[in-house]
Amino acid sequence: MSDITFYLAQHGLAVDSSVDPQRPLSNTGSMQTESIARHLCDCEVPVSRVFHSGKLRASQTGEIFTDIFHLDSASAIDTFSANHDIFQTLDRLTVDNALYIGHLPHLAKLVSFLVTGSEDSNPVCFSNSAVACMQRTGDDYQLCWYLTPDIVTANLVSGRSTL
Repeated sequence: MSDITFYLAQHGLAVDSSVDPQRPLSNTGSMQTESIARHLCDCEVPVSRVFHSGKLRASQTGEIFTDIFHLDSASAIDTFSANHDIFQTLDRLTVDNALYIGHLPHLAKLVSFLVTGSEDSNPVCFSNSAVACMQRTGDDYQLCWYLTPDIVTANLVSGRSTL
């Protein structure tokens, strides 16, 4: 296997299903996603492509990233839904510097398995719009960094623009 870096993100905060059964992004979800995407772009994180689960909220999250990074439209990947088998997802993590947008519990299990070999270790507590940077070297995976909307807000308040 070739060495690659990729990013895993949870979709932005969505409206409740009682408001809209398709659960689009809420205003807060859009703003948090835009803030994370701008911060990553300002830090020159090299996002090459964006993939999402196909659900509306993940697609909208992907659109925000593609707009800010000036990329072609995001593509749907069927193995990034909330309860999809992570072992089917592993074969899809092949594009260097790609951002993959998905859902819980799938993302948590995926990162857990990649880092520890177990789906149940939970080394990362995902939050909406948060992004984890993963690196594969040979058959080994590392979590390089994890960025949440709260960290971006704290950086903006303090005037920092780093990861």
